[in-house]
Formats: sequence, C-alpha cells, structure tokens
Amino acid sequence: MIRTLLATAALAAIASQAQAGIVINYAGGFSGACGSGLSCVGNTAVNGSVLRLTPASTGQAGAGYSTTAITLGAGATFSTSFQFQLTQPGGIAPADGITFVLAQGTSGLGGAGGGMGYQGVVNSVAIEFDTYWNDFDPNSNHVGVDSNGSLSSAIWTSPYGVSSCDFGSNSYLADGCMSNGKVWSAFINYDGTTQKLNVSVQQQGLALVQLITNYSIDIASILGTNDAYVGFTAATGAGLENHDILSWQLANDTSIVGPGGDLPEPADLALLGLAGAAALWAGRRRRG
Repeated sequence: MIRTLLATAALAAIASQAQAGIVINYAGGFSGACGSGLSCVGNTAVNGSVLRLTPASTGQAGAGYSTTAITLGAGATFSTSFQFQLTQPGGIAPADGITFVLAQGTSGLGGAGGGMGYQGVVNSVAIEFDTYWNDFDPNSNHVGVDSNGSLSSAIWTSPYGVSSCDFGSNSYLADGCMSNGKVWSAFINYDGTTQKLNVSVQQQGLALVQLITNYSIDIASILGTNDAYVGFTAATGAGLENHDILSWQLANDTSIVGPGGDLPEPADLALLGLAGAAALWAGRRRRG
C-alpha cells in the first residue's frame, strides 16, 4: 500500500509539471486503450494494464499508435516520457527492441525481426531502443535516432556504457542491459525552434543518464507535417522477448523534459526511482 501511494505521488508530481501541454496521457496504464485512443496492429494488444507490443514468441511484429494525428508544437515540438519493460527473453538472444515513433501517415506496421516493426515507415522519425546486434547495428544494446523507416541510426549510444547484452554468461541480466527485466524510464524532448533533440533514460535502481544531447534534426521537414501519428513499435525474430510499455505521456511542448534536455530536479529523480520500484513490485504481485 505504501509503495503504491509513493508511486502515485511520484506520477502526480511529474504530471503536475507538464499538465498544460499534455495531449496523450496513459500515466495510469493502458486498460481499454486499443480501439479507444490507440490503434493496435499486428501482434500488439493490451495485457492487463500494459501495452504489450509483442509477446515473447518468434516472428512477431506490432505497433500501437494514436488513432488520430496529434498536433505538435511549432516546428514539431514535443516532449514525452514512458516506462518500458522487456522480459522473458528467448531464442537465439534477447530481441529485437522497441521504437518510439512519429509518422505522417498510418501505414502502421513495418518489418519484423531486425525491422523492429518500424522498417519501411516513410515520413517518420523514431527513437530506437535496440536489444539485438544485426549487421547494420553498432552492438546489442543501444539507443539511436532513425528516420524514414531506416534502422541505420544517424546517432546512437549505449545506456550506462553497456554495449554487449546476450545469453553469453547471462550478460543480458546486468545493470545497463535493456533486456534485463527491470523497469526503464525514457524521456525524449524536441524543441522545434532550435531543432535540437535530447534523450535520457533511467533504469530502475540507477541514476538518470542523458544519452543524446542537442542532436540537430529537422523533424517537421522529415514528417512533412506538424500533425503526427505517435506511438510505439516492436518486433521479434529468431530472438524474442516481451516488449511492454507500462505508462506513457506526451506533450506538444517541452514541459515533460525541459528545454535543451534539462534533467529533472534531484527530488523528482528520487520520486521516479520510488515510482519505478513500486510499479515493478505491484506488477509482480499482479502477475504472481
């Protein structure tokens, strides 16, 4: 009960800072979201209160994105935060990961396997959270920026400097590996007036880290519009895992993550850590 209250308080504190610009709000989970607010295609479905982009089976691909186009701020300004959890890896390796995507149209679902449900989606920008080392990837644990359906990231980095996460010596269980089963929080901020993109992540139990800082990209030009369908994609191939989104908020301003990628204040970080721990505890109780 105490942990649940702490999680609720933390989410409320974060939401209160960003409420003015919030246009998508699944801070409390995704119950009933598919078909009512979200278009869920391929293998994506709501599992309890979780948006399960793909189950832990081979050859899956799925996407969940807004049913209507979201009007972004000037120059496609937006900010977003979400929690994800990747569990039950199997097959040849944990695979393949998720993307957060903004797209002009509703083509919805891209390639499976290494395509991460995003490959081939034109007029789009995606932030990939990639957990498998394909030939075109730098390693098996990286966050990158993609556009126009290509998974060859224009810029990338590995969370907490951890680049190798697979079944060898169970390295995927290590802190910093996105497939380690822990709750991860992601914060993405784009200021369309400066055309600068910032991405930060926090693994449950670790400090928040900024992975991409002031990356120059003209998102409005790539999309060809200021109204975008936004959401998530994922896929599995011969490797697999559950790709779950636990919560999500999106604003059409920079209020969720501050201009220039300012990180939350230390007090907010403590709340985030408590919220992540409480969410995981509650989830395990529900699934136990």
